[in-house]
Amino acid sequence: MADLVTFKLRFPEFEDVIDARIQLFLDDAALMMSSPIRWLDFYDVAQCYHAAHLLYVALYTESGDGGVLAPVKKQEVDDVVVEQAVGSVKPTALDWFSTAYGKQYYQYMRLVFAGPRGV
Repeated sequence: MADLVTFKLRFPEFEDVIDARIQLFLDDAALMMSSPIRWLDFYDVAQCYHAAHLLYVALYTESGDGGVLAPVKKQEVDDVVVEQAVGSVKPTALDWFSTAYGKQYYQYMRLVFAGPRGV
């Protein structure tokens, strides 16, 4: 499993976030990912990107910008009208594309779980 030191080396942009909070999201990512054996050699790096995605979304939600990660259908400047284009609340692979971290995690996931393999 990935550790706090590795996470901070990989993502110095989260240096100001307290260690306990980063560890919380590393633990959350580990819970949501399947067994490390199934991830081959990609588990640690994928876990870091997964945790970074969760942390980034949480930081924006905390600051009141929860809607910035959702796709916008309509936006007007005068009288400020913003309409979200959210068709479903069920999580999909597209959720990973809301952050650069999620996109990278999704790439690792696709590498590992691309389909049947001969052993």
